[in-house]
Amino acid sequence: MMKAIKNFMNKPWTWGTYFKCCGVGMGLSLAILGTFAAWAKWNEKKALKEMQESNQEEDNI
Repeated sequence: MMKAIKNFMNKPWTWGTYFKCCGVGMGLSLAILGTFAAWAKWNEKKALKEMQESNQEEDNI
């Protein structure tokens, strides 16, 4: 097992390996940014709903 790992680590990086690593890195960063954007949108929607409910309560008084 260790011999296979050592042989793998000794191989030079090819263009394919480089593009795969760039693709994985870009995919992970976009997943994190997408999650953050969805969370921000959800928080904005929640705040708007609370504001509308507060305004309705004020109108009813």
